[in-house]
Parts: sequence; C-alpha cells; structure tokens
Amino acid sequence: DPFSYGEGTNWIKEISRTAMYQNYALSLSSHNKKSSYYASFSYNDTQGIIQASGQQRFTGRINLDTQLFKWLKVGYKGSYTWRNNDVNKTSIGGTAYYSAAQYLSPLIKPNDNYNPLHNGGQRINTPRALVDLDTYYHDRHTMNHSFVADIEPVKNLHIKSVFSYYMYNRHTFRYYPGTRPAKTEAQGGDAYRYESKEQSFSSETTVGYKWKSKNGHAIDVLGGFSAYSFGSHAFSLSGSGYMDDAVKWNNMNAVLDKETYSASTSYSKKTKMSGYARINYNFKSRYYITATGRYDGASNFAANNKWAFFPSAAVKWNIAAENWMKDAKWIDDLSIRLSAGLTGNDAIGAYQSLAAMSSTTGGYLFDGSQPVAFYRSRLDSPDLTWEKTASYNAALDWSMFKGRLNITAEAYMSKTTDLLMSLAVANQTGYTSRLTNIGATSNKGLELSIESQNIVKPNFQWSTSFTISHNTQRVEDIGSEEFISAYNSPGNSSFMMYGYVKGYPLNSLWGFKYGGIWKSKAEAEQNAVTKTYISKSGSTSLGYPRYYDIDHNGTLDREDLIYQGNADPVIYGGLQNTFYIYGLKLSFYFNYSLGGKIYNYSEFFMTGSYCTNQYRYMEDRWHPLRNPNSNIPAAGGTGYSMLPSSFMVHDSSYLRFKNINVSYDFDLRKVTKKHLKT
Repeated sequence: DPFSYGEGTNWIKEISRTAMYQNYALSLSSHNKKSSYYASFSYNDTQGIIQASGQQRFTGRINLDTQLFKWLKVGYKGSYTWRNNDVNKTSIGGTAYYSAAQYLSPLIKPNDNYNPLHNGGQRINTPRALVDLDTYYHDRHTMNHSFVADIEPVKNLHIKSVFSYYMYNRHTFRYYPGTRPAKTEAQGGDAYRYESKEQSFSSETTVGYKWKSKNGHAIDVLGGFSAYSFGSHAFSLSGSGYMDDAVKWNNMNAVLDKETYSASTSYSKKTKMSGYARINYNFKSRYYITATGRYDGASNFAANNKWAFFPSAAVKWNIAAENWMKDAKWIDDLSIRLSAGLTGNDAIGAYQSLAAMSSTTGGYLFDGSQPVAFYRSRLDSPDLTWEKTASYNAALDWSMFKGRLNITAEAYMSKTTDLLMSLAVANQTGYTSRLTNIGATSNKGLELSIESQNIVKPNFQWSTSFTISHNTQRVEDIGSEEFISAYNSPGNSSFMMYGYVKGYPLNSLWGFKYGGIWKSKAEAEQNAVTKTYISKSGSTSLGYPRYYDIDHNGTLDREDLIYQGNADPVIYGGLQNTFYIYGLKLSFYFNYSLGGKIYNYSEFFMTGSYCTNQYRYMEDRWHPLRNPNSNIPAAGGTGYSMLPSSFMVHDSSYLRFKNINVSYDFDLRKVTKKHLKT
C-alpha cells in the first residue's frame, strides 16, 4: 500500500529555507566652492535559498574633486569590494537527476546513504549530506582607482584625461571529505584550490570644444583616443585521497597517490585601442543632429582583422519648442528622435583566432613516471573578426502637466552579421568545434513606458510606472549550415532542443511531435506498414512513448524534429506603484511575461522512469487494465526513453509579484540641530 509510507521526505524542503537579505549603507559628503568629497560604506548579507549558501559583501567608495586652478580641475574615484560567496553544495533541479533534490524518491530518508532505485541500488551522497559535509566558497577582492584631469586652457575648450586601474583577485576553496556516504573506506577526501589575479590599465583622453552663436546655433565637437590593457594569471591544484579532513586544502602535497594530484597555470593578455570623433549641432534647442565615428582595434581577433570602423548618427526634433506650440502650456516636452549606427562585439577570449596546443601527463607510465605529451587542442581561425550590429531607432518623448505624465514610445530594429559562434566540425578532424564568424540575426521591437504622478499632496503622494514591450529575434542566415544546435537533450542519443535554423526565431525550441504511447500489439503491427510513429531504439513495448515519424522512413532522426515554439515572450513588462505617506514610503512591483515557451528538462526523468521521483500526473499513467486509454507513459517502463518533444513544452507566461519595499525617512536636522541632514 503506497499510502502507508505517508508523505515521505520532501527533499526540496529538506535543503531549502526562507532566505534573508540584509543591506546597510552609510555615506558622507561635503562641498565648497572649489572642492567636494563623497565617501560611502555598505555591507550586504544575502542568504541563498539552499542552506549553507549565500554571499557577504563589503564595499567602500571615495570620490574627490577639486579646482586646483581656474584652468585645471582634478579628481579621484576609488572603491574596494570584498565578497565571500558560499557556493551551493547541491541543487534543487537541473540536470543532476541522480542527486538533485527534485529527482530523489521521497522513500529515501534524509540520513539514508543508499538509493535502491538508481542503477539497481547504490550508495549516494544525498543533498542533505552534501550540504552538511562539503566546503566550497569563493573569496573575491576588487579594487578600482580612477584619476581625472580636466584642463580648460581657453574658454570652451576642454582637454580631459582619465587614467584607471582595476584589480580583481579570486580565491576558490573546495573540499569533499572522506566521510561522504558514497565514498568507500579509506578513499579519502578531494581537495581543490584555485587562485587568479586580473588587472587592467586604461586611459582615455578627449578634446572638446563648444561654440554657440547669438542667433541660436550651437556646436559641440569632441575627439578622443582610448587604450586598454588586460592581463590575468591563474593556477589551480587538485588532488584526491587526503586522509585528514581537518586539514582540507591546506597541505595539498600530502596526497598519498601522486597520480591523482594535478597542477595547472595559465596567463592571458588582451589589449584594445580606439580613436573616435563626435559632433553635436542644435538650433535654438529645437533641432538636434549628432554624428559619431570610431575606429576600434582588439588583439583577440586575427592579424588581418583587428580593426573596424563604426559610424552612427542621430537627429531630434523638439516640437514643443516651436513657436506654434507656445499656446499648449500643458505640454512640457514633445520630441521625436531618430538614430542609426553600427556597433561591434569583441566578447571572446584572448588568442581565439590562433591554433592552440595542450599538455597532458595522463598517458602510460614509462620507467615509473608519466611523460608530458602535447597535442593540438584548437583549430586556428585566420579570418576571425568583429561581430557587427547595424541598429535603427525611432522614439517619441511626451511630457505633460508639469511632469505629472511622461510617455516614451520607441521602435527599433537591428541586424547582426558575422556572428561569433562555435561551430561543430567533423570528429574525423580530431576536434569538436571551431570559433568562426557565421550567419546573421535580426532584432525588432516596440517599447512603451508611462510614468504618472497620480496624486501630489504635501503629506501624500502616489506615482505609477508601467512598461510594455514586444521583441522579435530571428535567424536570417547561418551560412552553409542546415542548423546550429545551442542545447542538446541528455543521453547517448542526443537531439537539438534549442538551436538556430534560418527563418525561425533566434530562441526556437525544437523536438519531436509526441504521439502518445503504444497501447496494443495491433497498433504496432499496423504502424509497421504505415510508419506513422517511431520510438527510441524502435521499441514498441506497451506503455512506451512514441513520436511521429515525419518522413515515414522508420528511423528516429533529426529530420523528424519540428519547431516547438519561441522561448521569447510575445509581450513583457512591469508595473510599479509608489506611495509616500507622512515620510513612509511603500512601493510594490509586478512584472509579467506572456506567450513564451519553455522545456521542462526534469520530464526526461520524472515521467515513467524507474530511478527518480515522479510527477503527480503519473497517477493518470497508462495501465492495461486500470487506464488503457491514457497517453502518459507507463510507470517504471520508460527508463531514459523520453526524448525532447511537445510533451515537455509548456507555456512560460507569468505574472510575478517581484518586490515590495517599505522605508521611512527621518529628518536628521531636527535631531542634530541642523549639523546633519538627510
């Protein structure tokens, strides 16, 4: 009797919690005619939903500005951030079907170390054990320093230089103790340590000049040059078989079996340079024209393609400033904006255009030692260059009733070419993928935002902000490829779940058309002639899931995949209301998304599989006597036979109450006799 077991173990509840969030901030500022300063300190403690996870953060900032001479102003901005991040030791869902909380059977008790359902029964590390026993955290330190000098040698001519330094240190510590339940006796613990240091230097110098005539013409020109250099060092140590769990990673050389011990180091350097110019023109604050051009170079591209030119232009018409609009006193601003431009993307790692070699000591032993072997690990991309996006934008800004109502409507479209993508190559080459520029995508959308001050009283205010957006992304070209997979299904027979196909949305879902289950031998015999359906491995076992054989060739292959929908919503946005009542501030925010589709990955394992927890709808599963007409797979009969299909695709629409904020403002002037103020 299944009901005799009761509710069993709620594994999600067992390892999760209501997470607390704390944030404290203090700032000081002052200024006089020549100088100003600002200093702040903040502390944040954010608990993770999974027990023993979360992050603590400390941040300090200081800003200084002073007018040394009439023609020279200097400044400094600095910040330091320390973060300690306790990483999740386990997971609620995801792909780890053998250990994640969602997948574990409720018949397994929190302190059990044996799963009788998985692989015929085996010892496991339950989520409870991982949370209690493992240690895994990151310790991060970040510093930013920026020095500014602004020179005005003559009136309206400004020369500004900014020099910046950035440093980031990361320390990762991880230890899986020998007391993990799934470990064998005397197996020992697993230790891992990682250290990295990143630093960058950047400089930017601009020369600008402003001119304005008496009859309303105004010109603002700017030219500049910037340079950026980034470098990173990293090393890691790992080993297995440590006998003293108390020492953890603090004596990495104490591993008994040196074959389990490994060390690696790396270094990377990347540079960028840019030259640019911009001119702004406006006439009587009615008509605006802007033209910009920049020439950018990045070291991470191929030798013959490091540089590219990116122009842009924009115009604006301030209709409210026209003489014939003077009688419309209720209109504060009414403007139309148009813009077009070309931008570049260089977001790839260093040396990606070059062939690479890797080393290994994992080969055979010779004379009691493992020799170092080198092998080619990456193909070169001799023509790798910038990913480019041509964008066009049109917008309307409308402000009314002394700022009480503000409306912005915007339409945009863009086309991205020379996409930086990792393309699969034939396994016969000895490689799995190659980075290249391939294909094109388009992006079109509409956005509308409305802000209103509904009630404005001395002791009561109510404001509302509403946004609604629509966006369409489409694959326009993928070169000679028929498709490019972005994410595949699990298992040895993997198929594309998310991928790029010309003419379809960028975030398309792909899968088989679910055809129910085999209900009788007669169905299977008829299907041998019609070839309407096909199952994984060709099985026709009763209760087994089946899929439509689109090309009727009797084989389940990529040709049977069909478009399952778009992960992007049709519309999305948010609604925020804010109230001020006698110093008390109350705000709440809703966001929404309508029309998108999503795969439920867990249904690969929680729909009929014998080794994991099951969804409640399995109560309505197929059974030859009790439920012979059901199209839900039989219990315990599917193993890993579920494939990506329409059965797992769901509507991802939602309305979420995302945030509520309550605060109260104190008037410090009264308490401190005007020495301090809020």
